[in-house]
Amino acid sequence: MSSEWVEQKLDLLIALTRVGVRHQLEAELKEIESDPVGKAILQKARDEIAAGPLKTAVMKATKQSEPTVKRRLGELVARGALSRTGAGRNVTYRNTGLFDL
Repeated sequence: MSSEWVEQKLDLLIALTRVGVRHQLEAELKEIESDPVGKAILQKARDEIAAGPLKTAVMKATKQSEPTVKRRLGELVARGALSRTGAGRNVTYRNTGLFDL
């Protein structure tokens, strides 16, 4: 079994799963996008970004406090919309693409 074959099968499985839960994903996306902080985080994290610059950019764009931005980061990670890697000063975030319908 080649890795290309496995990749194709995984892509198919992901596509089938998205079809099955499309309405739930759309509802989640609508809820996230209704919040300016959540929306800004996902937009600014399309590429991997360090936590500090991400928080600063979102606070500046939304005029929200750091605790609010930190709370939304945690919520988006818990929802699967954002991935977090690293620890301490080396934390980075990236939009997972889960809600890119």
